[in-house]
Amino acid sequence: MTATFLPSQPGIVDVLFHGPPGLPRVVLEAPHGATTFADFTAVRDRLASRLPADLEAFFFVNTDVGSFELCDAIAAILASGRLGEPVATVVVRSRIPRTFIDCNRSAGMSAAELGAGGLTGLLPEYVVDDGDRTLLHAMHGQYVATAERAFALVCGAGGIGVSMHSYAPRSVGITTIDSDIVRALRAAYEPETYAQWPERPGVDLIHTATDGTLLTDPDLLQDVRTALRELGITPGESATYKLHPGTTGEALARRHTPRVLCVEVRRDLLAQPFDPFAEMVIAPAKVARFAAPLAACLARALQRGGPPPPGQSQETPTAPPEAP
Repeated sequence: MTATFLPSQPGIVDVLFHGPPGLPRVVLEAPHGATTFADFTAVRDRLASRLPADLEAFFFVNTDVGSFELCDAIAAILASGRLGEPVATVVVRSRIPRTFIDCNRSAGMSAAELGAGGLTGLLPEYVVDDGDRTLLHAMHGQYVATAERAFALVCGAGGIGVSMHSYAPRSVGITTIDSDIVRALRAAYEPETYAQWPERPGVDLIHTATDGTLLTDPDLLQDVRTALRELGITPGESATYKLHPGTTGEALARRHTPRVLCVEVRRDLLAQPFDPFAEMVIAPAKVARFAAPLAACLARALQRGGPPPPGQSQETPTAPPEAP
């Protein structure tokens, strides 16, 4: 398989292939992978809406730093042959900051419906210009179409998909994203206030839907639990949130059950140092600490095989369909 079948789109999505040619057996997605200040300014400078002052502070606080680096490191290990036969992998990275539109939100669910589930909306309230909204919806649609296609190609042929996220060390109770967001965040991160927010698990394995359905392979889950405990980390089990029907992550996991796992890793365990209001440096050694055991778990899951997702064949397509 070549990039021709699943191309990158500048400013929208990076699609990176690792390993031998052919259909990838693992897809690793970073839907909040737009983590650099350049990602932020590239979109900000195209918008006509009057944005809140110092909005980059919100961008730095709310972006999933380290998620792409972790995906890429896992892919490199699987492709290297260190765990047996080299495994073809594909990494799908969004380059659209969630500061402007969230690539892990469904375009078909209203902000009120998402808010009722404890989720922030697709578009923040400060994006008011109609042209901006049209542009961002188009960008969102292009990213989601690429991610859906990657998961369909890989999981539909019996492979495994991972949606990788990172989150702040503490759960800061802000769900309304409006023109006051920067002031609210700076107040929430004042040391005395910040210390009162609940601490999150080092890793949270997000595997259960809001209706209680387990959407992930239980054998893979148990293997990952064991590997994390060997690192001294007791993982959460959908502790931070459950897979909500207003998210693209839930849609992918439900469509390809049980071949998709969503993972949250705490940012302070990846960044060196953790600084919520600045562009963080991701420490390769910290990434490697998680990448090696997670790659090994995925390799073992591939070796075990298992049934294909409901209604889909485990046979590898002779040629991927044409790109949308």
